[in-house]
Amino acid sequence: MSASSSVCAMPAMGASARGAASASSSSSSTRVRRHQLRQGQRRATFTTTTRATPTVTYDKIFDETTGQDVDVLSQSVERVDLGSGVEWSYRVGAAVPVEGETKKDVKVVMVHGVGSRAYTFRAMSRRLQECGFETYAVDATGHGDSSKPAPGRGLAAYDAEATAAALEAFLEKTGLSSEPVDLVLHGFIIPQHVLLLVAKKPGLFRRVAIMNTPLAPSHAYPPAMATYTRPFGMGKGAPFDAVGYLYNGNEFAIPGDIMSEYEKPYVGDEAEAARAAAEAYVSKSSDAKKLVNQVKTALSARGLPKMRVIWGTTDRYLDDAPIYDWCADVRASFSAARKVGHMPQEDYPADAADRCVDFFTADLRASARAALDSVRVGKITVDDGTG
Repeated sequence: MSASSSVCAMPAMGASARGAASASSSSSSTRVRRHQLRQGQRRATFTTTTRATPTVTYDKIFDETTGQDVDVLSQSVERVDLGSGVEWSYRVGAAVPVEGETKKDVKVVMVHGVGSRAYTFRAMSRRLQECGFETYAVDATGHGDSSKPAPGRGLAAYDAEATAAALEAFLEKTGLSSEPVDLVLHGFIIPQHVLLLVAKKPGLFRRVAIMNTPLAPSHAYPPAMATYTRPFGMGKGAPFDAVGYLYNGNEFAIPGDIMSEYEKPYVGDEAEAARAAAEAYVSKSSDAKKLVNQVKTALSARGLPKMRVIWGTTDRYLDDAPIYDWCADVRASFSAARKVGHMPQEDYPADAADRCVDFFTADLRASARAALDSVRVGKITVDDGTG
């Protein structure tokens, strides 16, 4: 499986380093120590900031083959105050282009869905950084290491308006609102909220890559979320199985040490707050068909950022069959990733990143007819250039 056209070159490294890089996203026996470099100085892992200040960051990965620690490009973890008592944690990856690549002017913002966290984009971010992009993967409100306020009003409403307000505040307070950014979206509800913002304020965004997000009326919530849509409030207060949701939708098993990172918010001191946030997101958007229809209607307008759907076709939650027509209807291009499940960023992170790079850097000029023809065969190199 590979992206549809050439992208940035793979970084030059020895066999042991390549193995360690792979292990950093897939091996349950990997031992990691993080260090950050900027002019020879260390910086705290969590730092409240009001401007984008990327740090070149590496994970120390133990290579069991050689018995040596090797440095693998990673991201620093920062915090920003969005106001109203809500802080977001986010992973920022400095652009470290490999040979033959240059730094890109556009920044990439990555947003996960309900039950996930910024950690999910760690390997994709690395690849984008090597291709010259500066990356920002956020923990949405109620997730990861971000604030988990009790469901209420404003930024604690856990609805589309709250998500939009939080993301806008994030872009402004990190200095990313001065120029349009590229988006990578994945998962349920929160990315759909962001797509509504894309339609409402298209000037904030340049291009939008959508990975395995509910887009069609036939797309239903997975069991872990569907419990909160039961009638008469029968699901209220039910446990949220984030691990089950993330694990069961994929083509390949996710190792235990990686699953433990996803599980952390739901087993620690903030476990109930994280569970309540997931319930609030789903409860506020309990009508899944209504939400996907709202998104499609909003994205059918002219003059929006270019969009590409990058889809793992063996997703056990979301069928790819209706996506072809959906892309044609909203003038989005499509890239089918065969033998990839619900989380392309876990199954094949480098390939998923390459597909994004191909989209972000391509000069897309074609007719809507050509785009539709490409969609039908599941291989996209062009879109209509208007959306």
